[in-house]
Amino acid sequence: MGRPVMIDRAELGKTGLRVSRVGFGGIPITRLTDAGAAALVREAIDAGVSFLDTAHTYPESEPRIGMAVSGVDRDAVVLASKDASADGPMFARHVEESLRRLGTDYLDLMQFHNVGDRAKWEAIRAPGGAYEAALRLKEQGKVRHLGVTSHNIALAGDMIESGLFETLQVPLNFVADEAEALLPRCRELGVGFIAMKPFAGGAIEDGLLAMRHLQQFDGVVPIPGIETRDELHQVVELYSAPRGPTGGERARMAQLKREIGKVFCRACGYCQPCPQGIAIPMILRAESFARRMPADRTRRAFDRHMPKIDACTGCGQCVERCPYDLDIPAMLPAKRAWYHQWLGTLEA
Repeated sequence: MGRPVMIDRAELGKTGLRVSRVGFGGIPITRLTDAGAAALVREAIDAGVSFLDTAHTYPESEPRIGMAVSGVDRDAVVLASKDASADGPMFARHVEESLRRLGTDYLDLMQFHNVGDRAKWEAIRAPGGAYEAALRLKEQGKVRHLGVTSHNIALAGDMIESGLFETLQVPLNFVADEAEALLPRCRELGVGFIAMKPFAGGAIEDGLLAMRHLQQFDGVVPIPGIETRDELHQVVELYSAPRGPTGGERARMAQLKREIGKVFCRACGYCQPCPQGIAIPMILRAESFARRMPADRTRRAFDRHMPKIDACTGCGQCVERCPYDLDIPAMLPAKRAWYHQWLGTLEA
């Protein structure tokens, strides 16, 4: 497949799957063209990134990954998808759609997506629920292993104790590090640990520090979102010679953790949709958006979305959905003020 494998493999819990020590998060490629996304994923595979994470709710991601793996030895990649349905028939339909999009006969890992409260946890396990459907899909050979994703760390702990899941995917980074408490028990139980949000939803801009932090944990497989070849090359380079953080890097992490704090948007998107059409994750992360995107693109997006802050009615639906209990309506006015200051710097 081109260049030799550059990245070590790790056992994903007791699944028997040997995956690259770093995976490929499938959300950012939704912003690329079909051809550009497929080329990027294929380059990642050629560099030794074998674990590809996507979801039924990323409709552009699954077919683009499917394009990339077409013609690749199926045993050379581990395809992981996920679905948020609690209803069994709907879950089964979505798995079938994911299989078609990915162009494969089976998923190596299928995950119950964003199980954030006990009501959904119970619904998944109820008769006729998604877990029952998943077991049938396993019997049919369409799904090989089952996992769960969550932003609720306490609930995640209970779910791995249930014995129903072979993997757990939760946010883990040096700012939001609550999930570190689950690592010892996951190892004892043989539950594979997949780290999402390694950059804290964009709050951590130093990617090297973020990945060095995660490299100190054996068996943890992070899935950074990768959108450009430069980002891919940086990740491959870091995982070609993985190591834990130095003393100086730890000090820098501690400083950034203090600066960022706990009250920030992780860009999970679960607050959406807003009844007033407010693009909450983009607005709450406006500073990061402005630093990462070209000024003309940022201006167009902000001009379209920032005025909608004034339409907020304080209904509280976003607060109820936020897994981090952010008081979003109270946070929005500060972003309006920042936006006007930012406009002033452009016009200066």
